[in-house]
Amino acid sequence: MIRIREIVNEHRPEVEQYCADNNLLYEKIFNSPCSCDKTSMFILGDGDPERAKLGLADNVPLPVLLKIFLENGNLRFEQTEHTRRYLAAAPQAVAV
Repeated sequence: MIRIREIVNEHRPEVEQYCADNNLLYEKIFNSPCSCDKTSMFILGDGDPERAKLGLADNVPLPVLLKIFLENGNLRFEQTEHTRRYLAAAPQAVAV
């Protein structure tokens, strides 16, 4: 059974292009924790290390930074309210 993590890795150039087009850091996508099944992948934030010290009693879900879906052999990306905050590359200079 092929999982979407393997498919995303196989389509790395496509993911890198999506990130370039949307000013996102693709390295963070490939290095961030994720939750996935056969057709969807949710890139998660790293969480707050200080809160993690409090243990499971104070555990909160990690924010979903980017959603990636496999549809008809193609990847579809869906940004969330957390995408820009955590995955955005440095602001691009504006030509004057």
